[in-house]
Amino acid sequence: MKILKLILVVFLLLGGGVLYAQVRVVNGHVLDENNEALPGVTVAEAGNVKNAVSTDEKGNFRLTLKDKNSALRFTAIGYLPKTADAKDGVLLTVTMEPDVKGLEDVVIVGYSRQKKITNTGSVSSIKAEEIKSVPTSSLQNALVGRLPGFFSQQRSGQPGSDAAAFYIRGVNSLNGDSQPLIVVDDIEYTYEQVAQMNVNEIETITILKDAATTAIYGLKGANGVLVITTKRGKIGKPRINLATETGLNKVIRLPSYMDAYTTAMLQNEAYVNDSYGLSTPLALPWSASDLQKFKDGSDPYGHPNVNWNELILNKSSMQSRTNLDISGGNGIVKYFTSLGYFTQDGILKDFEPANPSDNVVANYFYNRINFRSNIDITPIKSLNIHFNGNGRFETINNPGGVLDGDGLFQELQTFRGLSPFAMPAINPNGTYGYANQAWGNGNPNPITRLANGGYRRNFNNNFNIDLGADQKLDFITTGLAARVTVSYAANTNENRAITRLAGELPVYYYNAAANTYTIRNSAQYRFPIFNSNISNGAFNNRTILQGSLSYDRAFGVHHIYSLALVNQNSYVNGGNVPQNYRGLTGKLGYDFKRKYLLEFNIIRNGNDLFRKEQRYGVFPVVSAGWNLSEEGFFKKTLPVFDLFKIKGSYGLVGSDKSYPGTILNAIQYNVSGGSTYFGNGVSEGALVNPAITWEKERKTNIALETVLFNGKLTFNADYFYAYRYDQLIAQGDVPTLIGQALPQKNIGITDNRGFELETSFKHKIGKVSYSVGGNVSYAKNKIVYFSEAPDYPYLARTGTQIGLTQGYRSIGFYQLSDFEANGAVKAGIPKPLWSTIQPGDLKYADLNGDGVITTADQTLLSKPNLPTTNFGTNLSLSYKGITLNTLVQGAFGYAVQINAQGSDAFNSNIRPWHLERWTPETAATATYPRLGFNATTNINNLSDKTTSDFWFVNASYVRLKSVELGYQVPGKWLSKVGFINSCRVYTAGYDLLTIRNVGKFDVDPEIASGRANAYPLTANFTLGLNVGF
Repeated sequence: MKILKLILVVFLLLGGGVLYAQVRVVNGHVLDENNEALPGVTVAEAGNVKNAVSTDEKGNFRLTLKDKNSALRFTAIGYLPKTADAKDGVLLTVTMEPDVKGLEDVVIVGYSRQKKITNTGSVSSIKAEEIKSVPTSSLQNALVGRLPGFFSQQRSGQPGSDAAAFYIRGVNSLNGDSQPLIVVDDIEYTYEQVAQMNVNEIETITILKDAATTAIYGLKGANGVLVITTKRGKIGKPRINLATETGLNKVIRLPSYMDAYTTAMLQNEAYVNDSYGLSTPLALPWSASDLQKFKDGSDPYGHPNVNWNELILNKSSMQSRTNLDISGGNGIVKYFTSLGYFTQDGILKDFEPANPSDNVVANYFYNRINFRSNIDITPIKSLNIHFNGNGRFETINNPGGVLDGDGLFQELQTFRGLSPFAMPAINPNGTYGYANQAWGNGNPNPITRLANGGYRRNFNNNFNIDLGADQKLDFITTGLAARVTVSYAANTNENRAITRLAGELPVYYYNAAANTYTIRNSAQYRFPIFNSNISNGAFNNRTILQGSLSYDRAFGVHHIYSLALVNQNSYVNGGNVPQNYRGLTGKLGYDFKRKYLLEFNIIRNGNDLFRKEQRYGVFPVVSAGWNLSEEGFFKKTLPVFDLFKIKGSYGLVGSDKSYPGTILNAIQYNVSGGSTYFGNGVSEGALVNPAITWEKERKTNIALETVLFNGKLTFNADYFYAYRYDQLIAQGDVPTLIGQALPQKNIGITDNRGFELETSFKHKIGKVSYSVGGNVSYAKNKIVYFSEAPDYPYLARTGTQIGLTQGYRSIGFYQLSDFEANGAVKAGIPKPLWSTIQPGDLKYADLNGDGVITTADQTLLSKPNLPTTNFGTNLSLSYKGITLNTLVQGAFGYAVQINAQGSDAFNSNIRPWHLERWTPETAATATYPRLGFNATTNINNLSDKTTSDFWFVNASYVRLKSVELGYQVPGKWLSKVGFINSCRVYTAGYDLLTIRNVGKFDVDPEIASGRANAYPLTANFTLGLNVGF
């Protein structure tokens, strides 16, 4: 026994000596291309990735090697991998080389990341650093023109409501289901929520466009996905960054109106036209004396001439933004904390209320507070725990004294309420008037309404938390990892209104001739008290649970990666029944020498909105790529190419956004309140369709991706085709004589095809660095099948684009030669029957040839109101700390329709285009129909009564979207201060110049649809300062 113990002791001592001999400790220092310390570099033992550390804030590392012959492998985002031999007793210094070719860049591809060189999906991304100085309050406004496949339209310039609607690769749904899914750090966001984000919090913005990248989101992936990742802490000492800017918002274009004299003169002309065919002409509203007084301004109270736009609106307003963030960390804890404040004023002038103590702010304004805290904890090398907490609190203010339901800017266009002679700006005794003419709507003066009407205010609050853990499972097998994430997002919105009823404000008609005042409401001589109203807005929350197992490992020249993911998404909106989504995802990918690439995805998910038997769907995808630049023959033949990759994908995705909250399984019966001989009456409801399912889309993508001349030149091209079917639409091909309302069915079909081109070039000449780039996106949809039974082929929607308006095709004006001597339209000339036609009226095409204009002559007009082509081109220059960045953006291939107050004479105030109206003298050159005042006799020429392509214009525009000029203060200057590490000053502008083509209607091409009643767009100018401590 003693001998055995002695042998055991000797064995342990010898074994320990061998182990000790094999253990080596290596110390080193890692530098970047500027010979500055590079923190956060992963240093791993070659052949044993389990044994790894990260460099600290000074670029230092210490690693104990398990194999005495091992080398070290250094990796970092944005740098080329590097391998170095470990030497005993020598401090190892390694200098990393930037990845100028971008081949090692990592892209977001849905619940995972992948290197650009091996990615087979269609992805476009941008770093937030590139757009953080763009002076706009909404994130999506800064993206247009920068990302291929990103289409947007900014419909309003109102503070807090100026965010552009955006789409990925256009639209392809008959139900308006076109909004992409938005995911921010694994939390779903809405359009409104992403507009509230502070760009200072963001690291990267990525759009996923094809099936290979979006199918993983199953029922939510058909419209593309916008993925945002936020900033995280990095190893290093605490860094404090302060960014502040202030700026001016200048109105780009306000509508221009004719003065009182011109308006009165044209109103007389309209009355003359309204007398056409009458035995007794109508009395004119204005005499020659009236016209003279309007013209010379001799009677400003009895014959006022008020430009309400100039009286009520400023031409500019102010905005400011301040952000403070702190970041840093060590090998165990890393953190990023940010706090931001943004404020933007409106363009209303401030009017003194009747009671100065009212103390209410009636102007438009927008205030927003953003906060975020992202924390990463690494208690052991193989485990990372993250916690993200963030929120936004915003206030949007609107004036309470607005009477028109479509807003103040429609009021300003309305002739019957605010014509230039509706009332004086103020009465001689300091009181206010109202629109008291026979044609007036009786509205009180807008000044007193805005000064004393109070406000309507929205408070929108959003709070999100995200907790997760990533565990490496290399002890099971190298490359295996698990991830668990729990997120919760809540929105709590409140609406508060403190208003007075505008109809109860004391206003007076002043008779200048008699010098008398007549109150509008004899029972209301005093200002009424304010009414206070508080109501709840959105109140909802979303909980997401995710668990995944991933595998990523290289076996020599073979690389295999996979993902298995389970997720559940529960959405509760107010007191409604929760909606639950659940899914399983599987991904398997392989590449050989990063040359031949293949990936499979299969997803099974669904929600409890549908019947149990139809609750889940399966979405398979395959993608592949061939990197020719890794082939020997290609390298020899075309050595200038760093990357030449052909890739493609095909798969199925889905969308359930447009479906009803309740799906009925049985016909509902309605019991009437009355009674019959047999008792209460009962009627049968509409037939039901319990088999409703989601929209499905087959996506095809073929792409070429190239990099040349050591990363200086890039060129990418994509062709895509999307076939969307099972769209829920009405059964329009079934005759109504069956006597029963039919349910909607999944029978609609559309397709969408297009291409994207993107290129960039960067170079350096001496101390001047420059880059130029551009992108073009084209997407055009078509209705493949629409359930219909048109009387004529030209009424069919099948074969046309989505979103076309039905109406008449205008072919000019009726001329004097079209009429008999008695004023009747000559035989053989088609005419409508809805009103008496006279010379100068719009003439419409008789498409069915029956000699009469009826609804059977309507067809689908013009183009949709979403561009089919979008482009952007950018230029960047830098020299000794001075930088200049510009972006030019444009859109083509769409139409603008305006109507009612936005277009029609005497529905709208008189606009410049009304001067080009038809008269016998201008018959050959007129661009607008003859004027009329009576809506009944003039129905043929009213845009909102008789829709025609006359009120459409093919729109296109090019904007100088943004310009930024900045200066980075040299470090040697700052070293004298001591506590300041960096300092940059800049000035920037947004929407600075627009070249547009909207024909006779002088309107903004983005917001001109409908009644042109939107808050005007503004050009923004800012001066900013960024300081790092």
